[in-house]
Amino acid sequence: METLKKLFMMLAVAALFCAPTTPAGAASLEEMQKQIDDLSGQMKALREKEAATAATTPKAGEGYLKQAWDRTRIGGYGELDYVFRKENGNGNGGNTFEPRRVVLYVNSGLTDWLTFSTELEWEHGGVPDGGPDAGVSVEQAFLDAKLARSLNLRAGLMLVPVGALNLYHEPTSFNSTTRPQLDQFIIPSTWSEMGAGIHGALGNKVDYQLFAMTGLDGRNFSAESGIREGRQEFAPKDSNRNMAVAGRLEVRPCTNLYTNFSFHTANSAPSGSNTAYTTVLAFDGKYWIGDFDLAGEYARVYQDNPAALGTAKNDIGHNMSGYWVEGAYHVMPKSLKKGKLADADAVLFARWSEFNTQDGGALDPATVSGIYDRNYATFGIAFKPATAVVVKADYQIYGDHGLTNPGDRHLDNDKFQLTLGFVY
Repeated sequence: METLKKLFMMLAVAALFCAPTTPAGAASLEEMQKQIDDLSGQMKALREKEAATAATTPKAGEGYLKQAWDRTRIGGYGELDYVFRKENGNGNGGNTFEPRRVVLYVNSGLTDWLTFSTELEWEHGGVPDGGPDAGVSVEQAFLDAKLARSLNLRAGLMLVPVGALNLYHEPTSFNSTTRPQLDQFIIPSTWSEMGAGIHGALGNKVDYQLFAMTGLDGRNFSAESGIREGRQEFAPKDSNRNMAVAGRLEVRPCTNLYTNFSFHTANSAPSGSNTAYTTVLAFDGKYWIGDFDLAGEYARVYQDNPAALGTAKNDIGHNMSGYWVEGAYHVMPKSLKKGKLADADAVLFARWSEFNTQDGGALDPATVSGIYDRNYATFGIAFKPATAVVVKADYQIYGDHGLTNPGDRHLDNDKFQLTLGFVY
């Protein structure tokens, strides 16, 4: 800027010396004014050029790496548990401290319209000694192209957009210490698959997602775990050459009501077999008024040809279905919401859930057992000292329709659980 000022002064002085030495008159004044206007225009052009150069030239220490860092957001969430399970003869009773999961989330803006997002998850400490579910995995890794509010592209390893909790599974987003069992076995959250598709907003009250994705591997379905073990995620080879179609329609008809319709359908039989389509349909919603919340979910799995799945066991149900409904009340007095607890909340809740993985019978009728028709009553409290931290305590009462066949054992236990959850 100092250079521009000096240049302007030199041009102005030169103009004065070069001006005609006639008495001050209208013609000479007009000529001088024209010269001054020309100089002002030149200075403005130089100023704009200097500003453009400064904008495109990184300052010291602001190279590509710093720019990339400034466009990158790091976050995540975690859950740490204490669990006491009541003995009921299945060998799963006792006390446990459990580092359930820690997740690292990274989102980076590659341009103003293209972003990359990924999640890395450490379950049960991420080491083999943590049990069969322990390990480190990539939960998400996808590119998002923002074209317009109503139409955007996404491709990579993504969360399947089905159910109430698969997309919103952070510990601060639900009241219980663990996700409802329906959202573990009928909708196998967390459920990620490779795929590509579109998503966007249709006005202010409707959002949609529509993807072509990897399907499920039906060989791993069972009455005990539902379709959970059929997730392929980062499998080195797809079990069949058919793609799934998954979709979601979120509708918010009014400010205190949220509803969601979602589905996933694909051939789940291995290559070389007859087709066996598995279709998951789900509906969930939440309504809140004052300090009271009411939420629920219903899900159903249709199997059109379970005999072609090639399951290790013949106990897979023709269909699977279930639901849960939950009431919650915010009990934190407003008089306590001040200072460090200004954003605090405390919620008392109760939830009833039922689901059956042998709905309508099983591939082998002799395997039909009451233990696969399960129900849960869960009640407890979730306290958030801040919006990013939650301490939960609940008691879960497990029930089934009894041991029917020789060798049957109860699949779950009554339990008390205490969980520390956080997002960052």
